[in-house]
Amino acid sequence: MSNSKTSLEVTRETLLSELKEFSMSRSTVRFLLGTDEHIPHEARVAMAPHHLEMLQEDLQGIGVDLEIFVISGAGDRAKPAFTDEDYELAGAEVVTLEEAAELEDLDVVHALKEPTEYEATLPGSMLRIGALHLASKPPGICDLLAKRNFSAILDGGTVGNCSYLLVEGDRTPIVGSMSRFAGMVAGRKLVEGLDRNGVGPGKVVIVGGGIAGRSAIREVGPKTEQLVVIEPWEPMRRQLKTFLPGLGFSEFEVQAELTDETLEGAVGLVFAHRSGAKAAEKVCHYDQIRNMAKGAAISDIAIDQGGSIAHDGYNEEDDATTARRKYIELLGDDFAYYAEVNMPREEPHHASITHGDASLPYVTALLALCAHLGSPEAATRRLLEFSVKLYGTRDDVEEMSLFEAILQDLRNGIQLAQLDGEIHITDSDIENDATLSAWLKSCAGA
Repeated sequence: MSNSKTSLEVTRETLLSELKEFSMSRSTVRFLLGTDEHIPHEARVAMAPHHLEMLQEDLQGIGVDLEIFVISGAGDRAKPAFTDEDYELAGAEVVTLEEAAELEDLDVVHALKEPTEYEATLPGSMLRIGALHLASKPPGICDLLAKRNFSAILDGGTVGNCSYLLVEGDRTPIVGSMSRFAGMVAGRKLVEGLDRNGVGPGKVVIVGGGIAGRSAIREVGPKTEQLVVIEPWEPMRRQLKTFLPGLGFSEFEVQAELTDETLEGAVGLVFAHRSGAKAAEKVCHYDQIRNMAKGAAISDIAIDQGGSIAHDGYNEEDDATTARRKYIELLGDDFAYYAEVNMPREEPHHASITHGDASLPYVTALLALCAHLGSPEAATRRLLEFSVKLYGTRDDVEEMSLFEAILQDLRNGIQLAQLDGEIHITDSDIENDATLSAWLKSCAGA
C-alpha cells in the first residue's frame, strides 16, 4: 500500500479499476441515504455529503449514472450539521418522508442504524444496509418484513472479514470504525475524569486488546505511568507486546485475566472487551473496584451490553439505560465514571465521517452489482451464491479480486432475503435462535 494514500483511496482506486471490466445491464441506479432521527438520542448520519460526491464519481467512472436521494434533515443533528443544502451541493435531491414513499425503483438504501417505521413506506425491492441489532427486535425490521419491500437486508455490523485482508483494514470495517471511535472517546473521557478529580498519572488498566482497547490506549498516555492490558486471547497478547512499545509505553504488562492485584491502586480503568450481541461479561466485582485509587476514572464501552462490573443490584433484565443509572449510583463521587449507550454519539459529526469512510466501498459495490445484473433481486441472488465464510490470513484470499472479496463480505452480512415472494433467514445464528427466528417469521406473516 502506498504511504501517500489512505486505505480508502487505495480501495476506491482498486475497486474502480476492477469494476470497469464489467458490462452494465443498466445505465442508471438509485440510492437513498436514510435518516436515523427516529432512533432516540441518535445524532449521527450514515454518510457525509462528500461521501455522496465520491459515490457518484466512482459510479460515473464505470459508466453508470447515480441518482441520489437524501431524507430531509438526515444530517441536521451531526453537530456541526450536514445541512440539506450541503447534500444538494453534493448532487443529491433532498426529499421528505412523504416524497420518499413515492420514489420508484430504489436499488440501495443506507442508514446508520436499524430501520425505523418510515422505511416500510418505501416502494420497490431495495437492498438495505445498516446496523440491525436484531436481538433487540427492532419494530422497523418487523415493518419491513410485513411490507416485503426489500430483496435483502444486510447488517453493517457483520459485513466484513474478507476484503480487510487485501487492504489491511478491520475484519468488520463498519462496526470496527465505530469501535475505534468508542475507544477514542473512552480514553479521552478517562483523562478528563482524572484531570477533574486532580488525580495524577499512575497505573491504567485496559480490559480488551482489540480495536476499541487499542484506540483507548492511544489516548491514555498522559495519565499512564504503568499500563496493564487484559486480553484472554493468546495470539492477541503476542501482538500487543509488539504493538505497545511502538506507542511509547516502556512500562506495561499484558495479562490473561483481571485480578485483585491488577486493580490495586489503579487510577484508570477502561472496559473495551467485545461481547458481540451477547450481554457483556462481568469481568470484575464492585469490591475489586474499591481497591482502585481514590478519585480513579472508569470508562465502560460495554454499557450498551449491560456493563462490565458485577454488583448486588445487577439484574440481567435491565436495559442499558437502567444499568448505567445503577452504576452511577453505585460508584457515586468516589470515582469519575463515564459510560454512554453509544459513545460515538459524543462526536456525531466526526463519527459520521468515520462511518461513511467504512461503508462507502460496500455501498459502491452494491450499486455496481445492481447496474451489472439489472436489479436488486438479481444482486441478491448473486450474493447468495456465496456461502458465509470467514478467513484467517491473507494467503486465504490472495487469488480473489477486491470486488469478489467485497461481495463475500456483503454475503457475510445478509441477515434476511426475499426470493420469489418468500422470506429467508440467511444467517445461521439467527435461524438457530428459536425465539428470534419465531419473531421474524411472525412479522413476515409466516
